[in-house]
Amino acid sequence: MLIAGVIVVAVVIFWLVVRGGDESATEVIVEDIDFPDLPPPPAPGAERTYESAPDQFLDPGLRYSAVFDTSRGVIRVSLDQELSPEAVNAFAVLADDGYYDGTAIFHTDPIGGYIQGGSPHTNNADDPGPGFTVASAESVDYQAGQLLLSAEGSSTGQLLFLAEDDFQPSPPMSGLTVLGQIEDNSLGLIRAILNSHVDDPDTSFGGRPSESVIINSIDIQTTETTPEGSIDLSGCPPADGSGPQVLDFDGPQPMCLDPSRQYTAVFDTTAGEMRIALDVANTPITANNFAVLARYHYYDDTLLFRTDPSIGIIQGGAPHTNSPSDPGPGYTIPDEGSEFTYEPGQIVMARTAAPNSASAQFFFAVNENTALLNNQGTYVVFGQMDGASLAVAEAILASHEDQPGNPLGGGPSPQVIVNSVTIEESG
Repeated sequence: MLIAGVIVVAVVIFWLVVRGGDESATEVIVEDIDFPDLPPPPAPGAERTYESAPDQFLDPGLRYSAVFDTSRGVIRVSLDQELSPEAVNAFAVLADDGYYDGTAIFHTDPIGGYIQGGSPHTNNADDPGPGFTVASAESVDYQAGQLLLSAEGSSTGQLLFLAEDDFQPSPPMSGLTVLGQIEDNSLGLIRAILNSHVDDPDTSFGGRPSESVIINSIDIQTTETTPEGSIDLSGCPPADGSGPQVLDFDGPQPMCLDPSRQYTAVFDTTAGEMRIALDVANTPITANNFAVLARYHYYDDTLLFRTDPSIGIIQGGAPHTNSPSDPGPGYTIPDEGSEFTYEPGQIVMARTAAPNSASAQFFFAVNENTALLNNQGTYVVFGQMDGASLAVAEAILASHEDQPGNPLGGGPSPQVIVNSVTIEESG
């Protein structure tokens, strides 16, 4: 009976929150992995070189973040101008100009505790760099979670993400300067990339990820209080919800939330009201996507179509079909972090087994059984409900009824309708 119980848990986790289709979530352990080839560099030549170091680009009075959109998910870094102003400014200019777009994480070093990238001409450590150097900051104690720039020497412009405190580059690099701190939700992704390391058979050191990790783009964002009216809202729905209902889109939503303010999603359902504070600080893309869809009335008159007490979740957000096979809004968003843990009261994005496949469906984590999902940890947590709202969610989950023919188990009885989701703004 013990073995049967383990099998049941495994099946439950397998069917977690796929949006639809015949996605496979089986894990295969490979004994021998061929050393992976990297894609060709995006600029094989001198296309990404500069005559001199850039002029001041950043406002010294503001704080900035660098948002890396990678093929494995989003990495957010809080930049530190006070520690190394010239290096941070130079990095921001390069990032804003697209210098790093399409480049690979070409080196991982489990012993040194870091991953390395930022070489658009060669996708390796021999890259000639952007054509200039900047003064490196005074040496500091390196710590897990720092982003470093090689500011001087032959490796100028390259980036190192530190996953562990015991950092020791191999081979040694000169002019390493701390650019800022990798945010907590992103550090798990850095470590996951490092853990996918495969040794390079042609050298006595290092290697790279078992699958290519590409930096698609880097967005430099201000994290200071944004003056009223400074956000371009021309492509956003009315904040008061007075706009039309839209279910299908040509692409991802523009940024419509002010990072200096707080946002609450208010679910008006036939089972009661649930209020959820959205985590704009740590998951801005996910929180913004949900809020903008809500303001387009995307979730109005939809069902909470799935309940599963065995893993403690309630799932919804499928206006076309009210099922996990819903086609979604017409686009997907990148995963913001990894290695999440799941606790009662959270709102979490649903997606297929593939990375970066979330779009609109969500689930509520309701009871302690959600901890069974921690070993996956790839479903992005983007908000937390209050105690009264959790009580409503617990009552919905308690009304679960098995539904023969439903591959994901069953749903609440009677049905629970989401009449509307309103986004409140404060602060």
